[in-house]
Amino acid sequence: MKTVLRTRKAKKGLSGAVTALILVIASVIITLVVVGFAFGLFGAFGGTPTVTQVGAGSMSSTGVATFTVKSTGTVQILSAQLVGTNYTAVNVGQTLTAGENTVTLTFTGFTPQAGSTYTISLALSDGATAEISVIAQ
Repeated sequence: MKTVLRTRKAKKGLSGAVTALILVIASVIITLVVVGFAFGLFGAFGGTPTVTQVGAGSMSSTGVATFTVKSTGTVQILSAQLVGTNYTAVNVGQTLTAGENTVTLTFTGFTPQAGSTYTISLALSDGATAEISVIAQ
C-alpha cells in the first residue's frame, strides 16, 4: 500500500486551484477580445471607415465647394452630386485618409444663390455615401 501512495505523490502536475485560475484568466481574455470586436474597439482590424463633416462648408459664386471631413480610415471619393440637381463634380477621385481632410470640388456650370445652403452627396469607394452641407458665399 505504501508503494501506491509514493507513486501518486511522485507524479508532478498542477494543482486543481492553479488549473482553475488559468481557465478563469483565459476565459476573461477571450471575453474581452470578443466584446472588443463586437463594439468596434479594434477599428484597425475591420469595419468600414466613416466620413463626417467638420464645421461649415462653403461654395463660391463659380460653383467651387470647399469643406472639411473627418475620416476614420482610408477611402476614395468616387463621385459627388448636388442633391436635387443634375450637377456632378468634375474633379473627384481624392483619397481621404484617417483624420481631417480638406476637399475642394468644382461643379461646372452651376451658379449658386448667395446665402443658400446646398447638400452634396459623396459616393465613397467602400459603398457608403456622405452628405455634406455647404453655404453659398
